[in-house]
Amino acid sequence: MSQTQTPMLDPERVQLLSYFGSAVALACCLYAGFNWLMGFFTGVWIMLGNGLLLMLNQLRLGSIDSHSAYNRLATTQTTICFLAVCAVIQQTGGVQSPVIVWVALAPIAATLLFGFTSRTVFWLLMTLGAVSVFGLLPLIGIPVPRNYNTELTHVFFSCSLFGFVLLLFLLTQIFESTKNRALQQSETHNRELRLANDRVEAAYVAKSRFLAAASHDLRQPAHALGMFVARLSQMHKRRVDDTQTAESYPDLVQGVEASAQALQELLDVLFDYSRLEANSTDSPLCPVNVNALFNQMRVLFSETANSKGLRLRIRPTSTWIISDPVLLQRVLLNLIANAIEYTPCGTVLVSCRPAGGGQQACIQVWDSGIGIDRSLHTTVFEEFFQVENPERDRAKGLGLGLSMVDRACRLLGHTLNLRSNLGCGSRFSVTANSTTLRPAVAEQPPVAQQTVAHDVHGTAIWLIEDNQMGGEALQGLLQSWGCDVTWFESGQEALEAAANGNWPDFIISDYRLRDNLTGIEAILELRDAAQSDIPACLITGDLEEDVKYQAHRAGLTLLKKPIQPAKLRSLLRRSVTVALD
Repeated sequence: MSQTQTPMLDPERVQLLSYFGSAVALACCLYAGFNWLMGFFTGVWIMLGNGLLLMLNQLRLGSIDSHSAYNRLATTQTTICFLAVCAVIQQTGGVQSPVIVWVALAPIAATLLFGFTSRTVFWLLMTLGAVSVFGLLPLIGIPVPRNYNTELTHVFFSCSLFGFVLLLFLLTQIFESTKNRALQQSETHNRELRLANDRVEAAYVAKSRFLAAASHDLRQPAHALGMFVARLSQMHKRRVDDTQTAESYPDLVQGVEASAQALQELLDVLFDYSRLEANSTDSPLCPVNVNALFNQMRVLFSETANSKGLRLRIRPTSTWIISDPVLLQRVLLNLIANAIEYTPCGTVLVSCRPAGGGQQACIQVWDSGIGIDRSLHTTVFEEFFQVENPERDRAKGLGLGLSMVDRACRLLGHTLNLRSNLGCGSRFSVTANSTTLRPAVAEQPPVAQQTVAHDVHGTAIWLIEDNQMGGEALQGLLQSWGCDVTWFESGQEALEAAANGNWPDFIISDYRLRDNLTGIEAILELRDAAQSDIPACLITGDLEEDVKYQAHRAGLTLLKKPIQPAKLRSLLRRSVTVALD
């Protein structure tokens, strides 16, 4: 048989009941003394009896273990006082009694002991009823006695009023003391909660820092692995003499290359997630060309969609919105990748529609895939949750995609909505403010229009990298492309070599170098020494916003580790082309 759980009894109320009973019992004893001096012996016995009953009631306070027990004792205590006061009033003149004011103790006591409840209203009505009855008694011919020396009425009234004011003051102080103690305990509890919350926030920040630091440290070997894999791929293109090795070589290259790519993708996800979790996105919002992002998505996902037999429809748009292009790109990457992943057949549609009366734009990603059950519409945005990956297969990702989308939209102030049903596909909508503004800097021509006729063969490159593994790997890759590579382990070594007057065609430098010198500082000093803006790029595994800002101010391209060899080679090609032109 189940029992109904009741809320815990507040010990402060029990203490207040004890104080109230003791104060009234003491007042009864003092008032009994006044009655004795005035010859009102009936009042003496009434007051002594009232005080005795109150003290007996006090002895039962230790047995209070529930709200019902408290209410019974508090009601008993209030009833004893009320009856005693009514008895004294009836024996001393009724409505004309000097102690008539004492009847107000009933609603006052009820308010203190019960709070403003139905019991308080009951005692208020009882008090008003008692006063009304005493006032009606003379009208209906019922005599009311005055069992005291009427010559001392002024003394009697003064003593009654004195006792009433004193008792009321005492009860007020008891209530104030109890209230202050409760407030102090509440403040102490709130202080403890704040300290606990500070500890949680500190742990949250520490976790974010750890995640970012781990991402940075893991990028170093992943960066080297990517360089070695790129060299291995080039060796495969040249073939090998051994027949048995040649047969197994493609599988080996493909496996290593896939592993390196998967590691790089996981690190990118971890880094982006730690950046969002730490709320380190301080880049200002700016006008973003939605159609340019759509074109990027078309290039990135067309082949993947075709390989699954899906139709990827990305509708052109002339809309510009206020956003962060990097974070918005990450949002679209995750949404479109998920749409393709969870759509076995059919269509994935990406479009941008006006919203908010033309003041906003709504980017929508539709799919005809498996859909999401309504009960999971909130859960899918939690970390590491995946609809169809209970076995935690890492080939299916980390389950951070939609969580990153949600965090990025909140950071950007964009509204994210999900409309989906199981088996009916899904629609994700991102709503942002539209704008008619355009950036002052003209857009660069499309990559397809840029000449890539010149390769990087014979390019003189200075590499500044203090990590042994990463330096060897990148040097080997560049040399496999036919570049003339000079590797320095510190910026100071590169500056000393610059004294000979031999200058490179291109400088690649890690951001964190020895001797408290950054890659940006090393490149700028080399440019000053050469009195020329030597083409250069910065590589780093620690992409804080401040590093990006410094690189941008210095006019340097920033590549994050692990570097994609194709992106680095494309950058070198463009730099060589510009130099030749």
